[in-house]
Amino acid sequence: MKSMRTKLHTTWIFLATLLLATTAAMADDTQENKVATDPQPEISDTISELIHRLEDNREQIKLDSQIAYDISNELITPHIDFPRITRLIIGKHWRKASEEQRARLINEIQTLLIRSYVTAMTSYADEIISNKDRIQYHPSRFKPGDRKASVRATIGISNGQTADVRYQVYFTKGEWKIYDIRIEGISLAITYRSSFDETIKRKGLDKLIEQLAERNLKGEVELPSSVTQSLSSKTSSAATQP
Repeated sequence: MKSMRTKLHTTWIFLATLLLATTAAMADDTQENKVATDPQPEISDTISELIHRLEDNREQIKLDSQIAYDISNELITPHIDFPRITRLIIGKHWRKASEEQRARLINEIQTLLIRSYVTAMTSYADEIISNKDRIQYHPSRFKPGDRKASVRATIGISNGQTADVRYQVYFTKGEWKIYDIRIEGISLAITYRSSFDETIKRKGLDKLIEQLAERNLKGEVELPSSVTQSLSSKTSSAATQP
């Protein structure tokens, strides 16, 4: 039986996978003047396509992680606004960062996020596929003319519990892009900002970059503590119910 930490890690990896995968198919370079429409159908269709790709390549991915990286390079990397996500995570410290530091931060955070996606595909494909029917989308509040939107879904985790997920998206150059994801009301970008901010204040930007590089080299994907506590509370509560 998996430990609580592993279950939570699996859940977060699954959600992080959806964050990255959802961004991929929402891009269309040929429709820069396209009018924004409700992003919810695009998100749900893209997640369905992701799961379909996982089912088709399940065994191959387990044997060769390069297949997961190839899928990532094809569907994910070209369509994520990594500079915007990095600026959101680094916050006020971005203004003081040199051009070299900014470039390194974008590269390391991009590596961290892509590694999250690949880790999910190589290690948790079976669980992602088994949960495919436990995703429920809620009506969008999108109105014509909106340039930002929030798409909400509930995703089954364990013991009959669900995690509330909100994809924060913005419309730019004819496409919707995700710039943050909220799990149980907790922003992953802001959570990372809080964690990284402490390191920056105590040791500086270069030390944070060094730590991120070391984590990426080791292949570590870490669940922010505030998300861990939230999901742990839900899972523990469910486990004590008769």
